[in-house]
Order: sequence, then structure tokens, then C-alpha cells
Amino acid sequence: MSKSKKRFSSSSVCVRSKRSARAASVKSDDDDDANVDNNNGSVNRRNALLAMTVISTSAAQSALALDLGSLAEDLLKEKDMSANEDMNAIKAKRAVNLPKLEVEPLDRLEGAARTSGANKSKAQIEYAQYIAPIIEDNIDLDFGSYCRLALADAGTHSVVGKKYGLNGSVRFELDRPENKGLKKAMASIEKIKKAVDKETTQPVSYADLIAIVPHFAARIQFKKDYVEEVGNDDNYEFLFIGTNPFLGAKVRVGRLDATEADPEGLIPNLETATGAELLAWFKRMGKGPNELAALAPYLYSDPAKGLEVVSQDGTCERLLGVFETQRILGKRAPGPAVTIIKNFKQITDNAIPGGAMEIAPAVFDPPYVDYAFIKGGGEIPRVGAYPARPNAAREGGSVFALRMRGETGSVSSLGGRKQD
Repeated sequence: MSKSKKRFSSSSVCVRSKRSARAASVKSDDDDDANVDNNNGSVNRRNALLAMTVISTSAAQSALALDLGSLAEDLLKEKDMSANEDMNAIKAKRAVNLPKLEVEPLDRLEGAARTSGANKSKAQIEYAQYIAPIIEDNIDLDFGSYCRLALADAGTHSVVGKKYGLNGSVRFELDRPENKGLKKAMASIEKIKKAVDKETTQPVSYADLIAIVPHFAARIQFKKDYVEEVGNDDNYEFLFIGTNPFLGAKVRVGRLDATEADPEGLIPNLETATGAELLAWFKRMGKGPNELAALAPYLYSDPAKGLEVVSQDGTCERLLGVFETQRILGKRAPGPAVTIIKNFKQITDNAIPGGAMEIAPAVFDPPYVDYAFIKGGGEIPRVGAYPARPNAAREGGSVFALRMRGETGSVSSLGGRKQD
């Protein structure tokens, strides 16, 4: 082949190559434009989907908030359940299927053996709470009158041998010189006892009433003094909680009555006794200057005489000075009131035949407790100890069972009243 042909062929190849390159370049640009267009389309679709999702979510949240608001409004509205046929049907079914409550009284030996000391003690406390309003309604004397009667009954106690003491025997000893002026207080106790015994299944003992009535009389007297000084009773219960018979100075019941008088000569003749003789009397009971000084104003019908006689002892005189300061401040504060009740309770709880351990829960079969076996009525079958009052076993069941039966509750642990 000639040289001219070769050059021509080479030139043609070069031209074709350049054309191909330009075409490829144009195609590449077209492809890039297409890819860009495709990418832009994908981006736009994603943005549109995202926007739709946000709008849908916002709408859903708004709808949910609206639903929750409506639900809250519905919950706060009082609904007439009488129109609820399903609920009424359930109640009717329960009434049909609920077995009748059965209460079987037990004899004391079996009941005491099958119940715990805590159960018996609780029953005694509820008995005291039950009779508390009856006592309060029948108190007609001041604290000092009831206090002197209690000291006269407890005053025969001897800590050595734990003999005699607060056992109700004072009702046989009213004609003794040391008990002069106590007949009116004893008559008041008799009246209170009759009122209590009408409402209970076991009579309350004279000894217990003589011991606990002064607590309620003191509260009445302290409140009267407080109101006279302050002008209202807004803070009385808070300040004087230490004198409350069920929250502060908790009363105990379970003392037994004597059937005859205690021996004579165990209590000094208060009309002629000296301060030293009064202190010796209290020491024989296992007490001392603190108790004597705190109760000095209540040893006689004239408080000034008690203070005068007791102050003959040097230790008692110093204590009386402290108590007098408390007494002055005590018109607004509970200091002396708590001191008085605390020391009074020390005597009435300990100066009894056999000592403090003779009061439940140490006693196997304490007074003021009834025993029964209950079953049905939604109750768990069980043997229980209940306060000695009408319907105590029936009303002393579980709150759930009581509501199912549509009955009222048991005696409150604070107020001595039934729970609705």
C-alpha cells in the first residue's frame, strides 16, 4: 500500500476516534443529566414521604391528646352506677352466691386457748373505746373528786407481796375516817357503771371505772381551763395529746373487783397526817416524791391544803416549785397536765393486787372479751376474740366482707365509734 493511502487511513481513524470521543462525551453528559434528574426525583419523593409522615404523626398526636382529654373528663364525671346493668348484675349475683354469715359463740376455755394474747388485748382496748362515750356522757364531778376516790382505793396497796390496792374495795370502806367525803364520787361511779352495763355483754368492774374515769374527767377539766385562758380549743387536742386515754396515757382495763374490804390502817388519816406520813404511805405503794408532789392538789377537797402538807418534806417542796412553774405555764401548754396524768397512771396501773402483770395480755382469759367462731358472709372461717358488746363478732370482720354484706364496720381504733 502506498504511503498516501496509509496516511489517509490513519487520518480517518483519528477523525473517527475524535468523533467517537465527542459522542461519548455528549452521551456521558446526557447520562449525567439523567442521573441528576433521577436523583432529584428520589430526593423529592423522600421529602414528600417525610412531610406526609410528619403531618400524619402530628395529626395522630393531636387526636391522641384529644382522646386522653376526653377520657380524663369522663373519669372525673360522677357516673350513675344504678343504671349500670352489668354492675347491678354482678352485685345481684354476689348477693345470691354469698353464704349467710354464721357466728357461733364459744365457751371461755376453748376460746381463750384458740386465740392469741394480742387478739385478746385488742378486744379489751376496743371494749374500752366502746364504753368511753358512755363514760363521758355521765361524768358529773371534777377530776379531783374522782382522783381522791382512786387514791383511796389504790392506797391500801403494798409493793412488798403486791397485796391489796385498786380492786374496788373502797365501796365497802366509805365510812372510814380517811375516806371521808368520798360517797358522792362513789355514787357517780355507780351511775356510770349502770349506764355502761346496759350497753355491754359483760359488766365493767368497779376497779376499772375507778381507775379510768379520772382520765376522762381530767380531759374535760384541762380543756375547760385551756379555753378560759386561750379563748378557743383549736390546738387543745394537739397540745394535750399526752393526756389522751387512747393516744397518750393509754388506759388499761382488766382489773378485778374485791368482794370485801381491805384491812384497816393502811392509809393515814388525811385530816391529821403530816408530809412525812404521806410520803411513807406513797413509798409503801412503791411510789415516791414525784407522784406525791404531782398529785398533792388532789389529795384534799381544798387543793391548798394538799400543797401545804406535802411541802413539809424538803424533796417534795422543791418538786412543788417545779410543778408550780409548769402549772402557771400549763394554762397554755400541756406540761403539768401530762405530769399529773402520767403519775396518776403509774399508781392505777401498778398499785393493784398482783401488780401490773395481772392485766391482759398476761392473763389467759381476760375480762371484757367474748369468743366466737365465724364463717360465711365473705369472711375467712376463724376463731376470734371480740369486745364484750352486742354484735361485736358480726361487725368485727374484714372491711371487704362487710362491704359485700352491706354492713357497718367495727369499733375504730381511735374514736370508739363504728366505721361506716
